[in-house]
Amino acid sequence: MTPEKMSKLHSTSEANHRIWHAHEFSELLSLPGVITEFHAHGFAIARVVDTEAELLMIVTETIKQNTGLATNCLLNIEKKLSQKGAQKLTLEVSESNSAAITIYTKLNYKKIAIRKSYSRDKNGKFETALVMQKDLRPN
Repeated sequence: MTPEKMSKLHSTSEANHRIWHAHEFSELLSLPGVITEFHAHGFAIARVVDTEAELLMIVTETIKQNTGLATNCLLNIEKKLSQKGAQKLTLEVSESNSAAITIYTKLNYKKIAIRKSYSRDKNGKFETALVMQKDLRPN
């Protein structure tokens, strides 16, 4: 998937934050340790360093939300990260994003911290983020 397509999908996801430009995706994809998972209607991007991984973004265009695509995409990127040696996956999610929090909770992510005034929404208002983490090691 091209950075241009990623930017277009990001803009159709009804995200409540700033939309990334193609050059930003291009720069991110060139960084060491960046892992991606793509599907026709979205993608996930994560970064792994040693045994720690961070989910940077997961996107599904609005018309395909609530169909299981994001969940499958996340499970697939978890598998890739685990194969690269990641033992834990950490993510940040806006406290107002209840749909994503529901998915993460179902997939055994645990809230480990709160970051107040962490990011701005698309209107410039500060939002609180939940920091969630999942152990990727087999039981």
